[in-house]
Amino acid sequence: MITGIGSFPYTNIDEAIDLIFSTCKEIPFWPQLPKRSPDENMYSTFLEGVPCICVDETKGAVYMDTGKTEGIEKFYENYSAGNLDAFALSRKTAPGFFRFLERLPEVREGARYIKGQLTGPFSMGLGLPDENGKPVIYNYAYFDIIKKALNMKAQWIIDALGRAAPGKEIILFFDEPFMVSFGSAYVSIGKDEAIALFDEVTGGLKARRGVHCCGNTDWSVLFNTSLDIVNYDAFNFLETITYFSDDLIQFLKRGGWIAPGIIPSSEKISDLSLEDIINLWNTFTARMERLKIDVNKNTWLFTTSCGLGSLSIPEAAKAMGLLGELSRVLP
Repeated sequence: MITGIGSFPYTNIDEAIDLIFSTCKEIPFWPQLPKRSPDENMYSTFLEGVPCICVDETKGAVYMDTGKTEGIEKFYENYSAGNLDAFALSRKTAPGFFRFLERLPEVREGARYIKGQLTGPFSMGLGLPDENGKPVIYNYAYFDIIKKALNMKAQWIIDALGRAAPGKEIILFFDEPFMVSFGSAYVSIGKDEAIALFDEVTGGLKARRGVHCCGNTDWSVLFNTSLDIVNYDAFNFLETITYFSDDLIQFLKRGGWIAPGIIPSSEKISDLSLEDIINLWNTFTARMERLKIDVNKNTWLFTTSCGLGSLSIPEAAKAMGLLGELSRVLP
């Protein structure tokens, strides 16, 4: 099966959805179009309505003012009451989501799953600064707001997708580009703390929960969470998950899925053929076989290595086209 990560270079929403529907019929997903509007970036889209969030219009930057308290009490009231409407996405920051819901009947019957996505807690915490430029993940009280907001927004997304496609299972990816910095001297967060963070934010969600990391990281962290899917940049870091073979095997034994991002999301896509991608996959399966992992007995979900928002439209179309071709030739 194949699906995508989220971002596209289009400014026309329907053109992006046309490409998704023509290639990812089994697992369609909604498009994010950062070139269409700065409101569609990975922070603004999922922080709207969260107290103490400020937008610097001159710089297009989002930050959290930890000197403010307005709205916090009401936030926790809505959280405690399970008021999902208070955590809804909006047409301003996520127009692709709402247009996707309107057009979903076009492919709903043939779909096996419906996919959504949002920014994960590790990347939101490290990428969102406070008013002094310090990552909010290091402020316990205000990061608690972010964690709870992400959990509730995830619930709202799952609920909205479920109502638009009754009877279909939902896949929800948490996008975590900042996981590449885990373990570095710049991030003072331990392994157990990171695992607990993912389990807290993704706990209780009625969906198959995945995490997408578009780089290399300590994969044992993600394999030891309660997540269901680990999606990674397999084009550039093909064998890195096998460096944590014991954790990988245990993850697969408990029913976890590996989702190799085997189609590049860079300009390298221009020079690649389907044969190149199949050769890469054969290298991967050979490595799995050395670990006595039978890829035919596990569920493998294929994606591009990351979102396609930084590519040109022809490059994005080729990447999705190769992904579609791959799904037709692999068992």
